[in-house]
Amino acid sequence: MVPRGFKALLFGILLWSAVSFSQTLIDKVVASVNSEPILWSDIKMGMLYYGTTDKRLVIQKLIDVVLINQYLQARGLQVPQEAVENALFDIAKANNTTLDAIAYELGKENLTLEDLKRFLAKNILATQGLYAFLSRDVKVSDLEVELEKLKRGEVKLIRDIELLVVDKKDAQKLSGVFDPNKSLEELAKSMGLKVEKLSVSKGELVEPLDKEVWSAGIGSMVVAEDREHVYIAKVVSQREVYEGKSKEELMEELMEKKIKEKEEELLERLRKNSFIQIVEKVG
Repeated sequence: MVPRGFKALLFGILLWSAVSFSQTLIDKVVASVNSEPILWSDIKMGMLYYGTTDKRLVIQKLIDVVLINQYLQARGLQVPQEAVENALFDIAKANNTTLDAIAYELGKENLTLEDLKRFLAKNILATQGLYAFLSRDVKVSDLEVELEKLKRGEVKLIRDIELLVVDKKDAQKLSGVFDPNKSLEELAKSMGLKVEKLSVSKGELVEPLDKEVWSAGIGSMVVAEDREHVYIAKVVSQREVYEGKSKEELMEELMEKKIKEKEEELLERLRKNSFIQIVEKVG
C-alpha cells in the first residue's frame, strides 16, 4: 500500500515548476530540534510531500516529524531500509513512472534519491511507526462500540411477531373458535387463514396493533382492532439491528480516534520539553 502523501509527493515532483526554488540557494539550517538541524533541502522536499507552498506550515510539520523520530528512536524503533525501498517503488508504480525519472526531477533542485529516501524514512516512522507504537496500549471494548452505536442513533429495536388478520365481517366466527390456549396456527386453520411472520420496528404496524405489540412482553399474545380488521399477534422475540458501519469498521474508527488523541498528547509534551529553534525566517 502506498502511504498517504506519497502520490502527492510525486505529483509535486512532476509539477516542480509550481514550487520551484532558486538554484543559487545554499542548503542551510532553517530550524533545529534538540540540536538536530532542519535544512532548506528538507523544506523543499516537504513542500512536495505535504502538497503545500506554505513554508511555515512545512517547518512545523517537519519539527513534529523530528520530535517523533527522536522519541521513537530513543526507544529502539527504526524503519527497515526495505520498507523505504518498497515505498519508493510504490510511488513510481502508482504514478506510472520510473525511479530514474524521479531522480532526474529531483536533480533539477540539487536533490537526490538518497535525500528522498531519508525523508521517506523519517515520515514513515513518524506516521506508521508511531501508529504501531501507540496502538500497543490502545484497546477498544465491545461496550465502547455499543455505546458508539447508541450515540449515533443507528440502533433499531426489532420485534419478530406472528400475526393473524381477520376481516371484521368474520368477527363472530372468530369469537366462536378463539381460545387463548390455542396456537395462532391452530386458530388460523380454524378460520381458513394463514399466519404471517413479520419483523417490525416501532411505528410500522397499524396504530392499535402497534401499541399492543410494543407494550406486551415477549411471548405474549395480543388482540387489537380497527374499523376493518381484528388483529391477533404473538410477540415471539426482540432484537437490536444496527444500520450503520460494521463492528469492525467502528472498532477501527474508535481505535484511530484514540491513537490520534494520544499522538496529540505526545506531541504537546515533546514540544514543551524540547529545545526548538527557528534559525532562518521564511516567507
